[in-house]
Amino acid sequence: MLVQAVLIVLLVDFLSGLVHWAEDTFWTERTPLVGRWIVAPNALHHVDGSAFVQRSWLASSWDLALVGVLVLLACAATDHLGWQAWLLAVLGANANQFHKWAHAPRRSVPAPVRWLQRARLLQPPSHHAGHHRGAKNSRYCVVTVLLDPLLDGTGFWRGLEALLVPLLGAPRRADITA
Repeated sequence: MLVQAVLIVLLVDFLSGLVHWAEDTFWTERTPLVGRWIVAPNALHHVDGSAFVQRSWLASSWDLALVGVLVLLACAATDHLGWQAWLLAVLGANANQFHKWAHAPRRSVPAPVRWLQRARLLQPPSHHAGHHRGAKNSRYCVVTVLLDPLLDGTGFWRGLEALLVPLLGAPRRADITA
């Protein structure tokens, strides 16, 4: 069970990174469906991290919660609704909250979360700050510190871009060119 739980945490972390990378690489505030509700707050948080923190859980996580509900419904429909699906849905629905805690003033972060950040089981602000430097093209994962060194070190994101950018194009927003 412990191995499965760790793998689920890593899966959620990877998926959070994949979505974050896609937001930064392919989407702008004008992208249909996701631009206004998902990309605009992400772009604002690149300029002002405190703006992201001030949003309520519902305002910053409604989309992830919806995906979590859809995952649970699909698992129930296919008779795969076990604790693993619940853990995936709950962690996934809270990926933006983990991200917000990496931006929040220390005094506003719950003590157990600060402990998990110090233990590097949740991403601490010092790690996530690396995403906000320069071109903002590394450290996309927002849950743990485990996958970013591997994905960045192997050139995973640049390889994915080399594969997909020629097919899809990739507008660079002003918030990610600084």
